Amino acid sequence: MKREGSVMDFFKARSFSNGKLAFILALALDRATKCWALSSLAQYRGERAFVSLGLHFNRGISFSLLENSAHLGLTVTLAAAGLLGLLCASCGKIRSMPGMPFLWAGALGNLTDRLLYGCVVDWLRISGVCVNLADVWLCIGDLAVFVRCARNFKQKEQ
Repeated sequence: MKREGSVMDFFKARSFSNGKLAFILALALDRATKCWALSSLAQYRGERAFVSLGLHFNRGISFSLLENSAHLGLTVTLAAAGLLGLLCASCGKIRSMPGMPFLWAGALGNLTDRLLYGCVVDWLRISGVCVNLADVWLCIGDLAVFVRCARNFKQKEQ
């Protein structure tokens, strides 16, 4: 017998609200840092420091792959976002995973750049790789979803 307003209902609703809040904050922070970078940083000039700040306009995909194919980069980004949407629509469990707000914030943050500027605005260079906050969100989201899936898989085996 299901009780109205049970403790589990409260936590499910709260979890969903926390996910929306995490998504909004992550996306807003990504946009704010990119606006700051565009107005304050000079273009990256090849410094050799392990960590440095400087603008890099990535017309390719992750790690500047396909740099010379801007349209292909946009196509891959749109396809990945669409695939993520289909996955969420078809699998209810994945929608509620803790990493999903970060995956969506990262994907939409970089997609917004491609639509606004024709490239992704990277501003942090770490050991030769240029990234932005959306890339960090994507990594956090990927890791969280992977850990949850691995945990679920292990529980099914037992």
